[in-house]
Amino acid sequence: MPDAADPLADYSDTERAIFDAALQVFAREGKRGARMQEIADAAGINKAMLHYYFRDKETLYEEVFGFTMQRFMASFGESLEEAPTFEETLRAFIDGYVDFVRANENAMRLMVNENLTGGSLLGTHLREAMKAGDAPPKFLVETIASAAQAGEIRSVDPTHTVISVISMCLFFFVSQPTVKIVHPPAENNWDAFVENRKDHLFDLVYHGLAPS
Repeated sequence: MPDAADPLADYSDTERAIFDAALQVFAREGKRGARMQEIADAAGINKAMLHYYFRDKETLYEEVFGFTMQRFMASFGESLEEAPTFEETLRAFIDGYVDFVRANENAMRLMVNENLTGGSLLGTHLREAMKAGDAPPKFLVETIASAAQAGEIRSVDPTHTVISVISMCLFFFVSQPTVKIVHPPAENNWDAFVENRKDHLFDLVYHGLAPS
């Protein structure tokens, strides 16, 4: 198993190149549409070498998806655990989620495609992460529940709230062409829009949860 801080630490340079190429192809074509020859070409190797490392497309897809999930978990670092208040935990979650998607849009597309095709592999990894206590969404659910019990925020369903937060963090990336039409400044400076979006999401959720 690769190191949690560097999910590719135990892989060779060739394997890293294969992962990068496969992630790009799987994100663009989906698992069904991707071809091993296309992945080999993108990695700069021949197809025989690709099969030497990964015997078939299903095996490669599972490895790439597992790596992607590890990288997502590691992207939060210790920021959630170190946040002493609900306010800081919410901020760290929104910033961490949005920053990961912005820096890893192919990984985002891979996970969205996996959801659209049934999500069985995603479910396996997410259940394992939640059981181990490593899933950032689970940590935020527990933080919301504790904050509501302490009266720091109003009483809400923690799981529904986290689903709403995740949706808001993800949707504007998934629908980026539409967002740029609806909000023209995003077309001119996407990075500035994303930073403003992070602030807006935090303000909307945090003040929306304020006790009445």
